[in-house]
Amino acid sequence: MQFPHLQDKKIAILWYGREGKSTLQFLLKQEIVPANITILDKNPIDLGDIKSPLPPFIKGGSDYLQNLENYDIIFKSAGIPYTPEIQQVKEKLITQVQFFFDHYQGKVIALTASKGKTTMTSLAYQLLLDAGLPVTLAGNIGKPVLDQVDLEDKDGYVVIELSSFMLETLHKKNLVSILGSIFPVHLDRHGSMENYLKAKANILKGSEYNIVFSSTKEQYFPDAQIEHLTLCGKGTNITRDENYFYAGGKQLFTRSEIKLLGEHNLWNISAIVALAQILKIDEKILVQTLKNFSAVRHRLEKVWTFKGIDFYDDAISTSPYSTIAALDALGDQVDTLFLGGVDGRYDFASMVERVKKSQIANLVLFPDSGPTIEKLLGEHSYNILHTRDMQEAVAFAYKYTKPGKIALLSTATPSFSVWKDFEEKGDLFQQRVKKLGTS
Repeated sequence: MQFPHLQDKKIAILWYGREGKSTLQFLLKQEIVPANITILDKNPIDLGDIKSPLPPFIKGGSDYLQNLENYDIIFKSAGIPYTPEIQQVKEKLITQVQFFFDHYQGKVIALTASKGKTTMTSLAYQLLLDAGLPVTLAGNIGKPVLDQVDLEDKDGYVVIELSSFMLETLHKKNLVSILGSIFPVHLDRHGSMENYLKAKANILKGSEYNIVFSSTKEQYFPDAQIEHLTLCGKGTNITRDENYFYAGGKQLFTRSEIKLLGEHNLWNISAIVALAQILKIDEKILVQTLKNFSAVRHRLEKVWTFKGIDFYDDAISTSPYSTIAALDALGDQVDTLFLGGVDGRYDFASMVERVKKSQIANLVLFPDSGPTIEKLLGEHSYNILHTRDMQEAVAFAYKYTKPGKIALLSTATPSFSVWKDFEEKGDLFQQRVKKLGTS
């Protein structure tokens, strides 16, 4: 596929993280003249394995946002906030995800939620794989979309996880969109709950079919007129009780057949049941997918049992509501909990109350929000370690967690204050835990 509107244009790539690197590779594959490409990033830039006849221009440092008006097209990484300088050139901005939706010829299944979107996305992808459909997994999970997708493929499917940052300004047309559970997160970026909800609601525009949790619709969009809507969850005909999952009043499978932990994941499954019905995937294939699916990496993942202590990696839980869901899933078996990270606009009150009601005896608190969380605990008898070192944290958990109990990494906030992302945090946790058995 040719993109003549990119040729002979001055193109800027705003931030050179994972998405920015992917965009540069894509542009070079389209034979865009490297001299027409400029990378803008306040941080030092390493081009790594990029090989081209002429290196692109690089503009870094504190003034990297100056003179944005000199560019014709600016590929903006989704995570960058809309500062006044960036807002002034909004007509020149495009994100990689927007470019994908503008040009992809196949069928797209888009998913978002505040909690559980990665599990739902992975389940949807696995369902289509099991059904023998040509499918690619992309978006906020795994590699950037332009690294993986053939934009000219008219017969394939893309299952794409979308964050609120990706949805903020997105305009799209696609086959199916799924909106799961909503909690107030990322308010430091969006500025208000109203703006956050507006971003999330963008997923429902331009879809041939929309699947929405009944609880989300009732709480946040009670008066919204959503086209082509299928509701799932409590009070609908795609739901579950203590023992069975149902669709249209028909029993599909039992709760005991599902490996996933957590009440939230059980409701996430109802959205996948609805998706299977829309795509007309055989019920036997659906049941097979759900029976065989276990935890996604860093999402309530049991890492290791050592000396009777179960270590669980829930590094993806970067909001108080996610940590509450993890504690609800694992019950009173949690004896040691790892908390803390970026001290953003998070309300820890509900999570702290949930911790107080648990049987937790030991807390590992990471900066910067660790002291804030301890202060909210008030007078307490918890055994607490303040640290930024994962090896020290895991050693503390091993020393004090009772045999037969759980040590849980579920920090209730992003950990950019210590690690670059949740994956680095979770990987390091797993490495340190597994070293216990060799030390």
